[in-house]
Amino acid sequence: MSKIVCATRAGEGSRAVQLAAIERAREPGQQLTFLYVIDPDSLADVDEMIREHLRSELMWMGKTLLRIAEKRASEANLPAELIIREGSVRDEICNFVTETGAVLLLLGAPRETTANIFGDDEIENFAQYIHETTDVPVEIIRPESMLTPDIAANV
Repeated sequence: MSKIVCATRAGEGSRAVQLAAIERAREPGQQLTFLYVIDPDSLADVDEMIREHLRSELMWMGKTLLRIAEKRASEANLPAELIIREGSVRDEICNFVTETGAVLLLLGAPRETTANIFGDDEIENFAQYIHETTDVPVEIIRPESMLTPDIAANV
């Protein structure tokens, strides 16, 4: 089976990329994996007294977001593997797609009007880095690309 990896997080971009991943995984011989990465460096500036509690909350949020993605896949009659990794988002995505022999990585772009870590240029650079590092094709799904009634009706 060919593995399609969908890196997910919160937001409209993640909903769009999940729907696109489900569509691609409908093809015969495809296995769908939703991946969520917790970056402990994002907690570096947090007081040490509450750092572990925040890490636990991030883990809970990741599990919740993955369950939402799994429910979307289930509603489309597709099984999905759910994976949480901890570390640098870039490194963990690269490691995961390499370790699992993924044939495709899907990333969701943030809405143009939303302030986010990644702007359009950054998500393109991020995707290019992953592709160059792993040789795995990377597709960026933009929220506005999923506004067609046929896709929404199928999932």
